[in-house]
Amino acid sequence: MRLHVHEFGPGAGRTVVAVHGVTGSGLGFRRLAERLPDFRFVCPDLRGHGASAKDPPWDLSVHLGDLRETLDGLGISRAPYIGFSFGGRLGVELVVADRSRVEKLVLLDPALHVGPKRARESADANLADTSYASVAEAIDQRMASGFAPYAPREHWELWAEQLAQGDDGRWRLPFSRAAAITMWSEMATPPPLFERCRLPTLLVVGAESDLVPPKQIESYKYALGDFLEVKTVRAKHQVIGDATDEVAAAVAAFLTR
Repeated sequence: MRLHVHEFGPGAGRTVVAVHGVTGSGLGFRRLAERLPDFRFVCPDLRGHGASAKDPPWDLSVHLGDLRETLDGLGISRAPYIGFSFGGRLGVELVVADRSRVEKLVLLDPALHVGPKRARESADANLADTSYASVAEAIDQRMASGFAPYAPREHWELWAEQLAQGDDGRWRLPFSRAAAITMWSEMATPPPLFERCRLPTLLVVGAESDLVPPKQIESYKYALGDFLEVKTVRAKHQVIGDATDEVAAAVAAFLTR
């Protein structure tokens, strides 16, 4: 399936593929792209999210197929890849399945493997119909939630641009709850062997996030050696929102080496 794609930056800039996490969309990379003006960001909405089709199935192999078909349609045979959360798991899966497509790998607080309990709790949370009476209410609730405590209001104003108004007049993120639940299940499956991902990799983790525990980081360092660079930023899981400038600086330095 061809995915809906958002593009930011100059058409003649160096192309970077950026893939979002569960319940997100390609729009989530806009603030990062604005701080990397020499790059052309190609940011697809995954199946079940944003403006892409919502039809099943939603397993990892299907998401990979969608990504390949979309990039082929855009004439992108090889590029650096940035993956946030579930997008990071997809990036590692893509490297293992088709190494030639990925020039460098940037993992932003990636959900490479989530324990069954955490995956079940997160999937259960997506059973609820989260909606807002207005866009302003959505922004205020997000800012008060502690979800990304260091993100400025600007971040949530841009985030709110992806909200869609339903027939009931309420505003929601445009994603399929069934797709999100399936994706959490997929993240509970064993991850690919990191030894098979030996290419330049930047791992950015939030200092206050528990999604990439220290034991995982040590195992990645052991597997990748000098191929791996680790950057810790003052953030929870939403590292783009909480530490945009710091993340952008790390990504720019990594991609231009």
